[in-house]
Amino acid sequence: MNKTIKGLPLYLVFAILANIFYYVFLIPAAFLYPGYSPFLYTVSALGNTEKNPNGWFLFSISLILIGIVLVPYFFDMKKWYESQSKLKKYVIAIQILGYFNSFSLVMIAIFPTNTASPLHNFWSLMNFFCIELIILLVIIGLRKHPSYWKRISIVGAVDFAICATYLTLLRVYRAIATIFEWLTFIFALAIILLIALNMYNKGL
Repeated sequence: MNKTIKGLPLYLVFAILANIFYYVFLIPAAFLYPGYSPFLYTVSALGNTEKNPNGWFLFSISLILIGIVLVPYFFDMKKWYESQSKLKKYVIAIQILGYFNSFSLVMIAIFPTNTASPLHNFWSLMNFFCIELIILLVIIGLRKHPSYWKRISIVGAVDFAICATYLTLLRVYRAIATIFEWLTFIFALAIILLIALNMYNKGL
C-alpha cells in the first residue's frame, strides 16, 4: 500500500520539498552574499565560507536536504516499471544515477569551493553529468510508457541543452557561464516535479 502525507504520495511530497529547499535556502544565501548576482557568480559561490560568511551554511543545508529527499524520490521511480516491465533497465539506471547524484549534492555541500576546491569541483562535475544522463534516460526510456507526459521530454531537452552550454562555457568563456548553471538546476528540479505530478496524475 502506498504511503501518503495528507493524501499525497511520498514521491510527490519529496519532489515538492526538493524545490522548496532549493529556493527557501539559496535565495536568502544570495541576499547575504555581498554583491551577489547569478550573472556573475556560480551557485557554488554561495557556499564560500570566506566571501559569504553569513550565508554559506544555507547553501550547504539546501544541498544536503535536497540530496536526502531525492533518495526516496528516486526509489519510488520503480513505479514506472512495475506497470511496464520492459522499462525496468531504463528506470533502474535512472535510480542508480539518482542515488549517485544525491550523494554528489551532499559532497558538494561538505566540501566548500574555497577550502576544498578539487573535491568540490569533482563532485560538481559528477552532479552535472548525472543530470545530463538522467535526462537522456527519461527521454529515451519513459517515453515508451503509455502514461508518460511527452511534454516532459521538451523540458528535459531544454535543460540538457542548457547544462551542455554551461559545461562548454565553463571551459571557454567562464564569465557568462554562471546563469546557465542556475538555469540547469531550476529546470532539473522542475523536471523532478513534473515527473512526480505525472505519476500522481496517472495513478502510478
